[in-house]
This record gives sequence, C-alpha cells and structure tokens, in this order.
Amino acid sequence: MDRKDKVYKRISESEKPISGATLAREFNVSRQVIVQDIALLRAQNKEIVSTHTGYIVKNSNVSRCIHVNHEKKDTVNELNAIVDCGGIIEDVFVKHEIYGTLKAPLNLKNRYEIEQFLKSMEKGDSKLLTDLTSGDHYHTISAINNEILDLIEIKLMELKILVK
Repeated sequence: MDRKDKVYKRISESEKPISGATLAREFNVSRQVIVQDIALLRAQNKEIVSTHTGYIVKNSNVSRCIHVNHEKKDTVNELNAIVDCGGIIEDVFVKHEIYGTLKAPLNLKNRYEIEQFLKSMEKGDSKLLTDLTSGDHYHTISAINNEILDLIEIKLMELKILVK
C-alpha cells in the first residue's frame, strides 16, 4: 500500500476531520504533498470532503436540502436541533441576488463541533454566510435514514425557522 492509499485509509477510518498538517506529520511529508495526495485520490473518485478542520471521507447516508430562515441568535439552536436528532450538517449555502449561490462545507456532527465552529467564527471575526441574506439560507443535511431527516424538519418547524 503506497502513502496515498494509507492517507485515504487514515481519513476514512476517522470519525472526525484530520488536518493536512496532522497528516503531513504522521506521514513525514509536507502539507503540500498531502494536498497533492488528496487531489489524486479525488481523481480516483474517492469522496473526500474538505472542512474548516480538515479532511474526511463523505458518508453514504441519505441527504436532504432544507431551507431555513432565522436571526443570528438562533443559529446555535438550529444547528444543535439537527445534530441532536442524528443529522450531519454537510454544508451551508445562500442564494445571493448578485453573487449567485455561495456555499461552504461544514460537516458538523455533534454539539462539540458546533461549539468549535462558532468559536472559530467569533475568534476570526468572521461573519456567517446568512448575514448576506438576512438569515435566509439552506443546508444539506445527511442522516442514516429518511425518518431522521423527517424528524429534523419537524424540530425546525417547532423552532419556527423551517421555510416550506
């Protein structure tokens, strides 16, 4: 097994994203070599997702796009409701009148990852994509079955943030 395959094995066996720097240390190569390995793996149709905290293999769950609208203060409740039901928040995207669709990968699976994501937004003095669209946005949500996705929609309706 060559290094590229070992990198894929390492990422696919991890439950959380692994940074390029971590992989570089583990395989005693530069981060740029890891980036090249990831590009080659993707060329082989390996579904590797880049997140703000590293690389992870895309899961084989069912997914659904949901449309929500809420104030910034409701973000943590929205994200927690999704993961508490067993969902994974794959991404966020907005439809902007001028820029078109703007999308960012998230891959948030639990409250700890949500907390870290929101802290990194605050620490970096960054803004949520939803600030561009007055709270109107979409998520791709995945789960092990459609029943969980239905439950997530019910919870978001109860929070009065789901747009139907």
